[in-house]
Amino acid sequence: MNPILKVSKLCKSYTQGDKEVRVLTQINLEVSRGERIAILGQSGCGKSTLLSLLGGLDNPDSGTIEVDGVELAKMSEDERSKNRSQKLGIIFQQYHLMRNLTALENVGLPLEILNTANHERQAGEALSQVGLSHRSSHFPSEMSGGECQRVAIARALVTQPSLILADEPSGNLDQKTGEEVMNLLFHLCSQHNLTLLLVTHNRELAHRCDRILELTEGGLHEQSK
Repeated sequence: MNPILKVSKLCKSYTQGDKEVRVLTQINLEVSRGERIAILGQSGCGKSTLLSLLGGLDNPDSGTIEVDGVELAKMSEDERSKNRSQKLGIIFQQYHLMRNLTALENVGLPLEILNTANHERQAGEALSQVGLSHRSSHFPSEMSGGECQRVAIARALVTQPSLILADEPSGNLDQKTGEEVMNLLFHLCSQHNLTLLLVTHNRELAHRCDRILELTEGGLHEQSK
């Protein structure tokens, strides 16, 4: 079976003043369907940059990224946006919920973008899966951090994506709430056989994944569990 994600010779650098800073150098990665991968690394090593590239939110200097057999660089911006809405679920540390939308409207937004029929019903089902049916009419400012992250998880899963990209999803939460949110995420990924790429600094979380990769000196290195 073809990998859900295939990355080959991926490079990315940024300019700071008159210096070029190499962030990612010759990244190679293959992820099988249903696999759960943890990416560890020190702050500033390029973990979030890598996820932005994989999500099509940024462009590499060189190298290729294939999601579900389709190379991102060969897509137009509109095609890439549609691909991101259909095949990718992205969960950020900062939630990135729309402040002027209710929980239900935030979850249903990806479906609206795709012009999906019955998007409110599907959004309601996704909210139910994360235990927040009773908060459907609440705005982000009326919910706790843990509830906001649950809404973000529901939004990421509502389109039944092929791949979940999660960037420190419990990083802004206290330990107890963070554990509850991560237990929920792992449960839903197992229940729906979703592929998960988890960026984290938490080695305990990393050990719950099938493989652990460490990002150091611009490259990915497999770690023993």
